[in-house]
Order: sequence, then C-alpha cells, then structure tokens
Amino acid sequence: MFLAVSCSEDRLNEKPLDQFPIENAISDEQDMRQVLNGVYDEYSGVSGFGADILAFGDLISDNVFISSTNNDASYRNVGFLNWSADSGDFNMLSVLYSGITLANAVINNTSVEASDNVDNLKGEAMIARGLGYYYAVSFYSANPTSNLNQDLGVPLNLGGYNPDLKIPRASVSEVYDQIIKDLTNGISLMTNEMPKDKGYLSPTAARMLLSRVYLTRGKAGDYEKALQYSNEVINSAGSSSFDFVQKENYVDYFTNQDVAISENQPETVWEINMNAMPSENPGVNSALAVFYANNGGKRRFLFRDTFYKTFAASDIRSKLFQPAGAPSEGTNPKGVWTKKYIVKTSKGNFTQNVKVLRMSEAYLNKMEALVKLGRNPEALIVLNDFATSRGAVAYTTANLENVLTERRKEFFGEGQRYFDLKRNNLGFSNATNCYSIVCSVTPDSRLFVIPMPLREMNVNPNMKQYPGY
Repeated sequence: MFLAVSCSEDRLNEKPLDQFPIENAISDEQDMRQVLNGVYDEYSGVSGFGADILAFGDLISDNVFISSTNNDASYRNVGFLNWSADSGDFNMLSVLYSGITLANAVINNTSVEASDNVDNLKGEAMIARGLGYYYAVSFYSANPTSNLNQDLGVPLNLGGYNPDLKIPRASVSEVYDQIIKDLTNGISLMTNEMPKDKGYLSPTAARMLLSRVYLTRGKAGDYEKALQYSNEVINSAGSSSFDFVQKENYVDYFTNQDVAISENQPETVWEINMNAMPSENPGVNSALAVFYANNGGKRRFLFRDTFYKTFAASDIRSKLFQPAGAPSEGTNPKGVWTKKYIVKTSKGNFTQNVKVLRMSEAYLNKMEALVKLGRNPEALIVLNDFATSRGAVAYTTANLENVLTERRKEFFGEGQRYFDLKRNNLGFSNATNCYSIVCSVTPDSRLFVIPMPLREMNVNPNMKQYPGY
C-alpha cells in the first residue's frame, strides 16, 4: 500500500522515482515541483481518477447498469454488485497511497530553503494528500454518521517513505480530522489562488472539498462550515480562473472536440489532464469514453430510462443523453447512452480530460447544507435558481430528496452518486435492468464499503478487514 511507484517519463523525465530512494528525491524547488507532478501522475491512472473512481461512483448506485449483451469482463463484478474480499477490481487504494507517499515527500522536506514558491508547493501537496485520504476513507470505510465500524478508517501515513511500515487503520474520525487539517493548512500556505491550469489543485479546490467533507462528517458545527466554504467558492466566481458554466455553453463544455472549448474552462475546479502519449491516457481499453460513449470499443455503461425520463425537454442536461442505438437487454426499458465522454478530441483519441471538481458543486453543497441546518426556505431559493439556470422545472419544496435529485441530474456520469447516497445513509433499489441477484442495497450494507485488498491483508498483520468480507 505504501510503495511509491515510478511516475511517467513525461512528468518526471529528469529523476524517475524508481531509480533511487525517495528521501533523496528533492534537493531544490524544481525537484519539489517534479515530485508533486508525480502525485497527479499517480492519481490520473486507470485505477484512480482517470477511470475507476468515477466509474465506481456511478456503478455502485442506481445510476448505471452494464449491458448484458457485452461479454467484456471489465467492471462486471462491480456493475453486478457481486464482489468478494479478494476481488481484483479495486485498486484505488494503491494509487491513492502512492500519491500520498509522494505528497509526504514534498510536505516533509526540510532541505529546500523556504520561499513563497516552496510554501505554495507544500500547500498544494497538503491539498493533494487531503484529497487522497478523503477518497480512500470514502471508499474503504463506513460513513461517519452511520454509527457503523467507526474504528475502521484507513491507515494514516504522514511520515517518510518506509516500505516496511505495517500501519493499522486509524479511526474514521481521525482520518477526517487529518483531511480537514491538510486542506485548511494547504489553503493557508498557498498564496497563489490561480492554478497553472486546471490539472493542478488550488485553494479553490480545497474549499470545494472542505464543503463536501464537512457535509459528510456531520459533527456539530460542520454544516455551518460546509455552508461557509460553499459560499467562499461561489464568491470566487467571476475571476480569470473560476466561473460557472452557462446554459448556452453547457453541452460544448462536455462534448466539444476542440479542447480550447471543453478543457481548462472556468467551470472546472480540477480535472485530470490527458494527452496523446500512451503513458498519459487510459487508452483504448480503459478510458471512460470506451465504456460510456456509444462509439466506444466496450460501450456497456447505460443509464436507466426511468432516470432519463425525469429530465424535462427544456433541461439542457437532457441533451447529454442519446437514447438511440442502445442495445436490447432482454427486458424493457432499454438503457440510454450519455454524451459526457467522447472518444476523440483535437489532441487525439482517448485524450479527453476527466472533470473531477466543478464550480457548480458549490451550489449543490450549499443547498444541502441549508437543508441540514433546517433553513429550507433559503435552500429552495438556491435550488430553484440552479434548476432554472439549467432549464429544469422549478421545485415546490426544498428537502434532502429534491436536493439529491438535482445533484444526481447535474453529476450523472461524474461519479458522485455513490458518495451522495453514502454520505446521507441512503440505500438504493434497481427496479429495472438488474442482471444480478443483488438489486437493492441497504445503507448498512457492506457493499457501501470496499474491502481491503487481499494483498494488503496478507502483508500487513495489523490490518483489519471490514466486517462481512
């Protein structure tokens, strides 16, 4: 879990980290930047934000089903909600901890003389580490407000690289405390509010994450904090780097092949950069477009027709679906493709950047925080302002169900549905297009928690498996 794998030659072409001890990797600011780039390289892989983290976020929910007419085995266990403790499908932990290990090298470095640039680099590394721990604990531990197995968080490794470490799980509370500490410290260190491009984390990304983290942790005062950070992101709109996508640009933002129109846009807070180099994109076998797009080689991720029909014709988001050409599944209704992922851009095939954090989430986080604070009339104003900005029908009430419905419509295909359900201790039921013995998942189900990898259980005697696996 704690091994730092080598970074691509493109991003670490001077000092690949597999050629010498990581503790000797940083001697100047340029080295620090290169190692930090390696964090993104780890996170961008197929098992990270390049594919799996987003794909699992929709597959382990009521959003997406897998076409039974496609014999390819990719994601089959996940899509059928049928996996065991020794499943080889879940490699997120490895890439997240590889990124965390590299971030630690930057954060803990004392050999490079302090400067504003060094502070910014260390702050960026703290944000990257907080992000890694947030997704690790979100997948591999129970929700903080579930009252389930709160002693089984994920291991916290904050020190130097040591492949012999056998770290036990921290508690869920300890992990969330560390996430919040990393994100807030990162904000305080970074004086550079504007990232080089949207492939780099920024204070705005940290504030966005903090709003979601506080919504998830749910301790006394946390919903006020979620509201505070949501408002801070909203108030940053209109800058040269961050702003909200408008209805007339919405479809192009996802589907335009010209990357000058669809990538590095103000709506994006953080995205995974892809390019035409074989080492810098998931390629023909693993890119999200391969599974989501109707012209993808393994086109098999379909949205349920019942979900598609909840969109009004005037809703601009409905234009990101394609009902035609979906395969027959033996039972009706047929599924629906999404256009959010495209095979080809002006950079080449399978080079579409993957959007992970968007400005629009700030409004959704704000309205959820307001509902949880009992400020429903205020939440209704935000909810309807947002819905009408997309051309959707206005709501008559603001409650958690309606907020999560609007969130589902905004982020379908972007991997957030699993986290939305889990954060709010909600299960789901797939009444249609269920090709598994598991068609309903209760909020206390082990399926909301990914098992620790078998290899980790074998090498770490201090590791405990989640109950039920």
